[in-house]
Amino acid sequence: MKRFPWFEVILIIVVASISIYGALADGQNFSRRWFTRDDAYYYFKVAQNISEGHGSTFDGINKTNGYHPLWMLICVPIFTLARFDLILPLRILFVLMSGLSVATAILLYRLIGKVFTPGIGAIAAIYWVFSTDILKRIYQQGLETGIAAFFIVLFVYKLYEFERSWHENPRIKKGLFILGIIGIFVLLSRLDLVFFVVLAGIWVIFRGISLRYLLPLDIVSVVFSVLLAFMLKISLTDYYKLADEAVKMLVLSLLIKIPLAYLFGLYQRGKFDRIPNLLRFLASICNFQFRYSDGGDDCCCAYTGFRKFPSNDSRIRCHLHIYSLGTHTDYFCRSQNI
Repeated sequence: MKRFPWFEVILIIVVASISIYGALADGQNFSRRWFTRDDAYYYFKVAQNISEGHGSTFDGINKTNGYHPLWMLICVPIFTLARFDLILPLRILFVLMSGLSVATAILLYRLIGKVFTPGIGAIAAIYWVFSTDILKRIYQQGLETGIAAFFIVLFVYKLYEFERSWHENPRIKKGLFILGIIGIFVLLSRLDLVFFVVLAGIWVIFRGISLRYLLPLDIVSVVFSVLLAFMLKISLTDYYKLADEAVKMLVLSLLIKIPLAYLFGLYQRGKFDRIPNLLRFLASICNFQFRYSDGGDDCCCAYTGFRKFPSNDSRIRCHLHIYSLGTHTDYFCRSQNI
């Protein structure tokens, strides 16, 4: 017999009571204590203009697309009510934010409760709902972070369920379809979450083979090494000026290093049948990285599209790639029961 979800019901009642009380407060509280970021009003004004038939514009003259689509799609029907009362949409958004908060907390309760114990899941859910840090960073600003957090946790929860079930039934089309739909919502909630969705897609698509573990590790190591090399050479302020060059370097590194790793057989279990052969190969790769990383950076700097590149720290990059290659070695040893 399935147990009644007392904790979830009580949490919903408590949060709903607080949110309704707050939504009925004086209208001035929403601009003074809740929606305190000017970016939120950029969403609100554009949504109001779209609902009134003026198109995607903030000032009624110039077109704009500087927003994340899912949150704007939610704001547009709500701000159709602004023609009757300017504060009413803010009251509705306040209740909606509270609903997203408690929904995310319930998902955390279920996920952590399955991974660990329901007690730990309950603590995580209570912290998520009543923490002032979570409130200020995710919900109080009135931005897309609340709905993005909800879909991220929902995606991870469904991914966990899929991971537990595909071993018993490898041909689960329904689970893949649900993950794909939720992944689309994650992407639409914040467009920069495309990297998170891609890594999760790799994890799902290559299930059952070594590539699902090694490819995401290599992507993360390449991204981390490139960005760290930039940060060690320039200040944070200068990094924002050179962000486009960092992206070019990142894309170039991924396009070169991932295919080379595949061609060298680092994603195959049987490529190296003896540990000494594998170690000699890894040593040659590390030696190549030490010798030619600076030269490769100089070549990039000489190319017209990369003139702003700072010279990367080869030692840092090499150490990170040694770590990645060492993981390949560890996986090989485990697969051979060594």
